[in-house]
Amino acid sequence: MPDQPYLQRGFAGLASPVQLSFTPVEFMSLPVDWSLLPSLLAATEDTGGILAWLQSTWLWIQVALGIGLVIFVHELGHFLAAKTFGVKCEKFYVGFDVPISIGPIKFPRTLGKFTYGETEYGIGILPLGGYVKMLGQDDDPRKAEEEAQRIRQSGEASDAEEKLDPRSYPAKPVWQRMIIISAGVVMNVITGVLFAAFAFFNGVGYTPAVVGGVTPGGPAWQAGIQPGGRVVSVGSLEDDSQLPFSEMQLKIMEAGMESSETPVPVRLQYGDDTREYQLVTQASPIEPDRRMIGIQSATGDTLYPELPAMPNSAAADVVTDADAGAKVIGFDEQKLDPEAIMPITPLLTRIHTAPSQPIKLRLARADQTEHSLTLPPQQAKDFGIQFKIGPIKALMQNGPAEIAGMQVGDQIVSVGDDTDVDAYQLLLADVQYDEPVKVTVRRGEGNASEEVELTLTPQRVEQTMTPVSAFGEMMSVDSLGFAYEPTAVASEILASGDATSPAAESATANSTETIQAGDELREIRVQFANATDRESIEDELSETAMQALTEGWEIGPSMPLGNLMETVQLLPLGTKIIVTAVRPPNGTVVEQTLTVRQSERFWYERGLNFAPVESIQKADSLGMALALGVREGKRRMADVGRFLGMLVRGKVKAKFVGGPIRIAQMASHQAEKGLSAQLMFLTMLSMNLAILNFLPIPALDGGHMVFLTAELIRGKKVDEAMEMRLTFVGVLALLALMIFVFTNDILNLL
Repeated sequence: MPDQPYLQRGFAGLASPVQLSFTPVEFMSLPVDWSLLPSLLAATEDTGGILAWLQSTWLWIQVALGIGLVIFVHELGHFLAAKTFGVKCEKFYVGFDVPISIGPIKFPRTLGKFTYGETEYGIGILPLGGYVKMLGQDDDPRKAEEEAQRIRQSGEASDAEEKLDPRSYPAKPVWQRMIIISAGVVMNVITGVLFAAFAFFNGVGYTPAVVGGVTPGGPAWQAGIQPGGRVVSVGSLEDDSQLPFSEMQLKIMEAGMESSETPVPVRLQYGDDTREYQLVTQASPIEPDRRMIGIQSATGDTLYPELPAMPNSAAADVVTDADAGAKVIGFDEQKLDPEAIMPITPLLTRIHTAPSQPIKLRLARADQTEHSLTLPPQQAKDFGIQFKIGPIKALMQNGPAEIAGMQVGDQIVSVGDDTDVDAYQLLLADVQYDEPVKVTVRRGEGNASEEVELTLTPQRVEQTMTPVSAFGEMMSVDSLGFAYEPTAVASEILASGDATSPAAESATANSTETIQAGDELREIRVQFANATDRESIEDELSETAMQALTEGWEIGPSMPLGNLMETVQLLPLGTKIIVTAVRPPNGTVVEQTLTVRQSERFWYERGLNFAPVESIQKADSLGMALALGVREGKRRMADVGRFLGMLVRGKVKAKFVGGPIRIAQMASHQAEKGLSAQLMFLTMLSMNLAILNFLPIPALDGGHMVFLTAELIRGKKVDEAMEMRLTFVGVLALLALMIFVFTNDILNLL
């Protein structure tokens, strides 16, 4: 996912990108870690930097060994099969020993080599794959004729069967050559299964596919899916009570790519109750090519050891270092159920539905002692502007709004007697369940519009997530069952702010002094009072967000208002914000400097930072480990096959295709998680390599199998000249593909 210009929070429900790793002709990339540069520089300053550099170096050694192992076993398959049938193997290389020079500088062809028996073993300088050089076989069309002449025992071309060197590859029967060619793929499949089996025997950590919450206005929200359900099946995937969240995301992603209109079957379990839903995927507001259903991962009941409370929050005032890693066991007079699938649900619901009420927490600290603290309400922050509420965008199925007759497209005019309803008014008020709410909406356009009065009876819901989407483009009132988009149009000015900045005077000759109701905000820029204020939030925001705050946060789909206001909650009071707005109807530009201040309202978050739920799947026996390994291998092979099918049919955008650099990035990420995670990644890579190398493309193993199959059917070899031409075309196509995926990887880095 691209770097988001706002708070770093999890986007569960957004299917992760399918990163298909093309490895033609055993092409594979070893990692090039540009992130080592700052670590190396830091190492010159202190021993901590040296330690970090050593850790990073060891990580990349692990990555190189893992990827190298997958290549090695593939080539080992070819090598062992060839040796079994008496074929002379002249070289066995991981990496390619090709001459490389830059101007007068010539690089060595190998990183090391030795000869044992009749075979030269080595590591090539170009880390893009590996090869076994058999007598009489060469995938380079330029050398094919030379190789063919070399294995002939006389210069005559007739009776070639008898005159070929008996230890050469072409001299062997077709069935033996088929085994030799397919042995690499078979080895990848076998070792892939074994990698996964060993991982499961050791224990595989994963985030379970448990509904921690739903994205406001998303497909799951509209269907009324409640927190605490366990997703056991998505699409055609077999029931799995230990389904990882990432697996669920992948299946949703694939289904959305296949057809954006076809509903995806999703099966959930709530205790003994099984519920089935048909959910149409929704495009991500930030990346339309990615599809989602809006299920977010579960939240744990343990505070983060490193950062138990967000800076400048209500929690930061009462949570101490001694509370880091503490487990919440109760609040007020209620005790949390440790046996529940997500014990923290009642507390999260309390936080999000009663923002003005203090909460007494009971914690079990890491030192086994119990501690109580009172979590005060979080005073909201703003910069003196309220925003107009947008039209209704989604309704919860059988929710209060739908039952009362509200429709998508309705514009809220008033709530009760209040006609000055802004985007945050309903979100930041305590939910009152005992009284119906009268809502007046405007329906229709122009002269055909009418005002309709509706009576909504609030419903009790478990609201474990904030009422603003993680993408910031949608807001929901779950107790009333409707969602809407906020607008960047000012509905009311609560503070005049400071004097207009000098920039405003030169912005346009028609610019006015202050922002007024009806102006549309286009951009904000933050001016930190000092370095300390900036540093206080720097670790909590992405680099893109910090850059946007200081250089210009352009309010729009990629940097929506919802995320801007969440970010404002982290800013120290008194921080200056330069606001640029446009005034209709003439588009007059208005610029004014305002100040972050305390609002009279309370925010829907209080700054507690909970660790996510993690589980471990561990096989009880060797047989179970092998069974799980086989299942994992089948899933990964099916993923690659399905992705290739969608790619051919144009269902997948080219940007989702990754190459060697993407492989190295993924490998590094998994290696950081430990041995089991790295082994699971190697399973994926092994199955990927197996399928891609067996595609019917000349110069790949699959291309060789096509020629051998034709020879088996015809009873004689395919014309050498035609085979050479087809192989040459295949090599060119593969080189073009490699250039494409390398370029794609580089563009994704930018």
